[in-house]
Amino acid sequence: MKIDLNNSIAFRINKTANKLNVAFNQILSKYNIALEQRVTLEIIKKEKKITSTEIASILSKDKTTISRTLRVLERKDLIQRSEALEDRRINFIELTPKGMKTIKDSEKDINDFRNNLISNLSKKEVSTLFNLLEKTTKNFESCTDDKGK
Repeated sequence: MKIDLNNSIAFRINKTANKLNVAFNQILSKYNIALEQRVTLEIIKKEKKITSTEIASILSKDKTTISRTLRVLERKDLIQRSEALEDRRINFIELTPKGMKTIKDSEKDINDFRNNLISNLSKKEVSTLFNLLEKTTKNFESCTDDKGK
């Protein structure tokens, strides 16, 4: 049996995602961060005080992966943890001044790249793409939910 990967949605999405990751990481290398670290910093900036569990949920990543990313960001002095006053078991994640500077310094390059990605697409095409990706995600989730039963 011959497998035609070019007609596999999962293969095409993964291939595109891999190319995007490589391109983003090349852009971000001059800021000494990787894509996942930059996205994590963006979430922390937007949410102000947030826990690692909340970050994991937003990114659909397991807590171990997020903990590893946060340790690296902490070693780079881009984030800091602070205990919640009401419950010392809860640690909030916040950007340091260096983290804010890294976000600000890399913002133009990231925005230019993101805008370039959609430069040949109409607003309707971008909306359609987002809708199709969302439907594909829901279909995938329903397939994997059934497998676990």
